[in-house]
Amino acid sequence: MKWLVQTLRGSAGLGVVLVATLIGFIPLLPLALVKLLAPWQAVKRPATSALLWVSNSWIRVISGALLGFSGVRIYYDQQMPDRPDGRFILISNHQSWADVLLLIHIINKPFPFPRFFIKEQLRWLPIVGLACWALDFPFMKRYSREKLRRNPALRNKDIDTVNRCCAVFREWPVTIINYAEGTRSNAAKRADADSPYLTMLPPKTGGITLALQGMGELLDGLLDMTVAYVNTPAPKFWDLICGRIPEVTIRVQPLQLPAELHPGTYGSNNGYRRHFKRWLEDIWDDKDAEVAAIQDPAQPQKTDFTPPFFVDERKADRL
Repeated sequence: MKWLVQTLRGSAGLGVVLVATLIGFIPLLPLALVKLLAPWQAVKRPATSALLWVSNSWIRVISGALLGFSGVRIYYDQQMPDRPDGRFILISNHQSWADVLLLIHIINKPFPFPRFFIKEQLRWLPIVGLACWALDFPFMKRYSREKLRRNPALRNKDIDTVNRCCAVFREWPVTIINYAEGTRSNAAKRADADSPYLTMLPPKTGGITLALQGMGELLDGLLDMTVAYVNTPAPKFWDLICGRIPEVTIRVQPLQLPAELHPGTYGSNNGYRRHFKRWLEDIWDDKDAEVAAIQDPAQPQKTDFTPPFFVDERKADRL
């Protein structure tokens, strides 16, 4: 019976998301067409503002539905002031599609509207692809090492994509999201990658450094998000929205980039690349130890919870 109730809760949440997405597509389509076809910035800018308003409204509805129906308790620790008018790059660990839902729910008000580095294939998804294009998400192509070895010029395509999107972000507040692992971490992927971490894949530096160089002096900060699913070593999106994961802890903190790692010649300077990689791996070491401890099924859960499902603690607790 408990399993059935949980499944119904998750299905109800997804039903609200489907309806909200179809309704949101009604204003999104003409606004996207205006942005595509209008030759004047005086028209494109109001269209972009309207698209952001529609998207923020959609985020509030779907995150409220999915997290509300699930009953999940979110303990949030933000270690810096709100900056909704800033320009940031945020890096995070990534274990489940639920990470994306939690991230956009958490940063929707304290920080600017997020843009993700996403796969080129998602461009062709109905509704989602159009929305991502209209909101200037960077569509990235993935090439194998062998293909890059045969044709090194392919590296420049992603660089051009990031620079083009960052030129747009110079005009609008933005939080550029980079899941440094490149994909969701699970036990099988960690084994294939011979990962030294308990919960994570080795971080990749390319997307972060390209964004740093693209934003340049306009960047207001580099942020680090840590997401941990309490007592759940293998979190899944469906389990979260069905209420089978009762607690999640999230921390956002500023990162101080060493002076020698400020945007420079990443692509051609092997010394810079090695130094940046070591710096990021040190962050990953600490993050992995924290997440592994929280997700350990033997650890006790919190008991001092009071509604609503979102608790902004503003101080370090579990993390």
